[in-house]
Amino acid sequence: ILIIIVVLVLKDVKWVTYLIGIVEIFLRLIHYIGDNLKIASLNNFINEYFPTSIFAIIGKYSSGVVYDILSWVLVLFLIWFLIYLVKYLFGCR
Repeated sequence: ILIIIVVLVLKDVKWVTYLIGIVEIFLRLIHYIGDNLKIASLNNFINEYFPTSIFAIIGKYSSGVVYDILSWVLVLFLIWFLIYLVKYLFGCR
């Protein structure tokens, strides 16, 4: 809901797209690091306080059709983020 408000108020979808992409990558990396460092206390801390991904957050607070809609919106934002990254890689602005 906050993301929708930011998009409507700021009318800058690009900023929201980058934010979603960065948060998703951060959550997945932090869990990968925690799982592979083999430090039990660090892994327990990460598992307790950090969700595995934005999809996990959506799944925790919604279900059914609402979950499906929010998941597809997230997928669209992630595709948009990928397009921005590829355009940046090839110098197309």
